[in-house]
Amino acid sequence: MTAQSPLGKVGTSIASKQLEKFGQETKGVTSAVLLTNDGFQVASLHLNDESASKLAAMGSSLAAIGQAIAKEASLKECSRMIVESETGVVTVMEVRGVSPPMSLAVVANDASILGQLLWASKECCRSLAEQLGKH
Repeated sequence: MTAQSPLGKVGTSIASKQLEKFGQETKGVTSAVLLTNDGFQVASLHLNDESASKLAAMGSSLAAIGQAIAKEASLKECSRMIVESETGVVTVMEVRGVSPPMSLAVVANDASILGQLLWASKECCRSLAEQLGKH
């Protein structure tokens, strides 16, 4: 957690609990970070502050690249980015309907199944938006 979270203590606690649940229920997840679109860590799972900050910054950059590519391809928007390797995957997915705008970056190992990871990530984002909208 960061002391300067735009969600405050209650919102950051809600986000941290949701990430913990996501990590426990989703096969292969090794870490995750909820980040603002300008690249700041809000809450993280299985990361120290330095690693979470780096993932947040890179996740924000990936989201921006995805938006630029979507615009150039005349697509409406980019809602997620996927980076795959032989040993795992990184996804960055928009959390819709929250203020400030945020994304969820997830790192998973090769035990994950991409379709299940994407579905679980989307559900996590939906739950985050629902819970953070109430607080």
